[in-house]
Amino acid sequence: MKMLRVIPISRGINKENLSYFTGSEVKIGSVVKVPLRKKTIPAIVMSAEEVADVKDEIKNAPFETKKVEKIKSSPLLLPEFMEAVAESAVYFAGTSGSIIHSVVPKSIIDESEKIKVQIQNLRNSRAHEKLVVQSDDEERYATYKSLIREEFAKGYSVFFCLPTIQDIKKAHEKLSKGIEQYTFVLHSLLNAKEQIELWNKASTEEHPSLIISTGAFLGIPRNDIGTIIVDKENTRSYKNQTRPFIDIRIFAEILAKKIKAKIIFGDLLLRTETVWRQTESEIFEVAPLKFRSLTTASFKLIDMKEALPEDVDRSKDGKEPKFRLFSPEFLSLVQQNRDNDENLFIFVARRGLFPSTVCADCGNLVKCHTCGAPTVLHKASTENFFLCHRCGEHRSAMEKCDKCQSWRLGAFGIGIEGVEDELKKRFPDIKIFKIDSDSASTHKKALDIVAKFYTSPGSVLLGTEMALLYLKEMVANTAVVSIDSFFSIPDFRVNEKVMNILLKIRAMTSRIFLVQTRDINQKILRYSTQGNLADFYRDEIKERETLAYPPFSVPIKITLQGDKKTVLAGMEQMQKEMAPYEVDIFPAFIPINKGKFSMHGLIKIKRNEWVDNDLLHKLNSLPPQYTINVDPESLL
Repeated sequence: MKMLRVIPISRGINKENLSYFTGSEVKIGSVVKVPLRKKTIPAIVMSAEEVADVKDEIKNAPFETKKVEKIKSSPLLLPEFMEAVAESAVYFAGTSGSIIHSVVPKSIIDESEKIKVQIQNLRNSRAHEKLVVQSDDEERYATYKSLIREEFAKGYSVFFCLPTIQDIKKAHEKLSKGIEQYTFVLHSLLNAKEQIELWNKASTEEHPSLIISTGAFLGIPRNDIGTIIVDKENTRSYKNQTRPFIDIRIFAEILAKKIKAKIIFGDLLLRTETVWRQTESEIFEVAPLKFRSLTTASFKLIDMKEALPEDVDRSKDGKEPKFRLFSPEFLSLVQQNRDNDENLFIFVARRGLFPSTVCADCGNLVKCHTCGAPTVLHKASTENFFLCHRCGEHRSAMEKCDKCQSWRLGAFGIGIEGVEDELKKRFPDIKIFKIDSDSASTHKKALDIVAKFYTSPGSVLLGTEMALLYLKEMVANTAVVSIDSFFSIPDFRVNEKVMNILLKIRAMTSRIFLVQTRDINQKILRYSTQGNLADFYRDEIKERETLAYPPFSVPIKITLQGDKKTVLAGMEQMQKEMAPYEVDIFPAFIPINKGKFSMHGLIKIKRNEWVDNDLLHKLNSLPPQYTINVDPESLL
């Protein structure tokens, strides 16, 4: 009889391991099905001992030890992978089961008996290296192609990790030529049968292979992987937005260390903390980092606050110009684009007609009744409506002010629907396409819209940040109608976000790149239009050091939701329990979510002091209603 310690693979279990017994022989790393509460869940065996050797432990246990229900005898995952899981669980103050849930597809765990395991004893003999590359897409991919061929020649496979399916498809087109039979593409749009089939092929192919995938497939048990490439490194999609708050970039680095492989981070604009690590000689260059982004396009930065000529768009009193959606330069660009049969992409930061609605009498902001977030005015065929982009609340725009009952509600800001309406009025003969989460609700719809845009001379494509995922080919002209709203977000990464968006748009432009702003003194706008990465990095790292933000600290965000009185008391108690560690308590940026009040606690610990075992013990001792996010993308 064996006593097994297993890692439960489920999001909602706060135990690192559980104990069960079985009369069968079980190998470490095997998948078993175990009873838990009223359901059966998958788990991975981490140890197996004779019952006689742990008799006292079983006798004194505060629970009844149950029997394993089903066993897959052959190991599913590499031992080094399991070590990386355990180390990541510590780093993110989570459990190994929740980490596995994020880096091994559910289909592979659930159908483990269909997995063909071929784990050999071969192991990389070279030292683990950490490298970076910062350059435009074409130059980076040329570097990657050369590196992949070199690795193949040495008998090593390459795992190419990307954040989105669109990025994966682009990488496959650029990297697989000549090695198609040894290239495997995996992502979440594949059904369970396809995932299992490709997992088996990728893990059992004897020739060195190129695996292009999201981080969810990092568990493929190939022990000849010599390099893990994490491209588009400056992308928030790598960080889980729900429990467990694992960062695939950090997990990939830990895994590379365990399997003694190279890890390469690449992007047009690397994260500030990654560049800092390179300057501190923690990470080394594949080639000298490019701090000047070159382009053939000419750029124009337009100050929308400048006074207009006497005959243009004046208010009735003639003293102040009215709010302008478009500058004369922008309108001229639209006209030229049509006349020259080119194509024009127009970036708009927000969905809807207007992002904000304010009472003209009392100044009250119209908010969602469910979660308290500002509502966005949208248009409809019958009547306009307010939509909450956070929780989805939908209600008629025909309402009075909640505070003073006034009908005088004024809409402000720039939304994609408002831009579309104004363009149609001024240019009724121009074909206009649009990509945002409202108009392109599926992957296929977005692809169809982009395809029609590229094949329609003189057309215009309106898009939010979502559109950047689908624009794979160069665009003759681009314009940024609104970007200023991002600067009002109190997020320490917002400057980097804006810089990244503008650099991406600039890089896809072949002729004219135009940016409108009502905040002309924002240095980020000048840096991005000029491709000046060096000065951006110097300013950003200086500000982060002053405020003790990453890379100079590891922030740990602790969140509690519930009724306001209970949350306030709970956060005060948590603050005491965390002593002597200092916790700053503050309301969430959107304090009400689905009727629940939300507060955050923030601990900043010096980067070289994490993992702190005492603090980790305190965090793991918190009740499950507290959510813990180590190194979050946002503190809001």
